[in-house]
Amino acid sequence: MRTRISKWGHSLAVRIPRAFAEQLGVTNGSAIEITATSERIVLEKPKYTLQGLLDGVTLENLHGETEIGEPMSHEEW
Repeated sequence: MRTRISKWGHSLAVRIPRAFAEQLGVTNGSAIEITATSERIVLEKPKYTLQGLLDGVTLENLHGETEIGEPMSHEEW
């Protein structure tokens, strides 16, 4: 598919067609990785690791236990 580059503030933007966004599972505000070579711009969904996610946990964003009610069926707490 051919499209055009548009000005967006002091940057340039490429519109992602709805069909591509749905196929990739991205929505407005989704995080993406962008890389470039001399002839290509590649957009990819980030690959998260458990360690990378845990590295982002701080005392400021750590939450306490959440009360979810009594156990149901064969749940054990």
